[in-house]
Amino acid sequence: MAWVRISDDFYDHPKFDAAGSLGIALWVAGLAWCNRNLTDGVIPHRAARRLLDFEDAAEAVHAADDRNGVTNAPHNNDVTASVAKFAADRLVKAGLWIEEETGYRVHDYLDYQKSADQIGASRTKNAARQAAFRERHQNSPNASKRDGSSNGVTNSGVTGAPNPNPKERTTSSPSETRDDIERVCKHLADRVEANGSKRPTITDTWRREARLLLDRDGRTVDQVLRAIDWCQQDAFWRANVRSMPKLRKQYDTLRLKAMGEREREQAAASRAARQDQGATYADRGIF
Repeated sequence: MAWVRISDDFYDHPKFDAAGSLGIALWVAGLAWCNRNLTDGVIPHRAARRLLDFEDAAEAVHAADDRNGVTNAPHNNDVTASVAKFAADRLVKAGLWIEEETGYRVHDYLDYQKSADQIGASRTKNAARQAAFRERHQNSPNASKRDGSSNGVTNSGVTGAPNPNPKERTTSSPSETRDDIERVCKHLADRVEANGSKRPTITDTWRREARLLLDRDGRTVDQVLRAIDWCQQDAFWRANVRSMPKLRKQYDTLRLKAMGEREREQAAASRAARQDQGATYADRGIF
């Protein structure tokens, strides 16, 4: 049995507000289906319609129609198909799924979940380890004393359960020890605290989003630090950007807002310079 990774604060992301409760249920079921079937985040249309028991939602629609006295309501199968498509469409509009010709692809699946190759390699490694363990014990001097009650494999599980609280780190990863990631995370936490808010906890989710911002999005540390300073001194954005996931999500918007502000300041300075120059000419009697 394998596991999928879901942060315990995922429902705070605005995308899940847009997806709705039925969309969230379908998204979670989709992660499990992809992991179990080793599809690297791809879900065929037919499979997507079968991930949840949409008949429950269809029954709720019919019950509402009955209470409201609606007649000639569509057949339950028709409503079930409509509900399934509705939930999938909500995920696409929210940016959690991407619709393709043959089905759907979970957005950024491989950024957070293991790939099929990684899972296969892990299974091969575990199988080899177990085989070596059995061979060692079968060839040991005490092998003949066994009564057959043990198969020579340790009782510990092959795959451990995921950490129930991602805020408590159980293993070290490269992102946790990178100075550049720690620097940008700490700077944002410092600025949020300096604005009078409770100091945010720097979680593994923060570090992951900081790593993606630097490595995948191609931002430099200095650029990210300047973006943090700009948004935390802006009355609107400091109330809306108080975490690294939100900073990465809004980064391009912040950059464009800052560029617009600078252009307006430059235009105002240019107008002021022209006005000063005009006054000088007038004083000299040119006009």
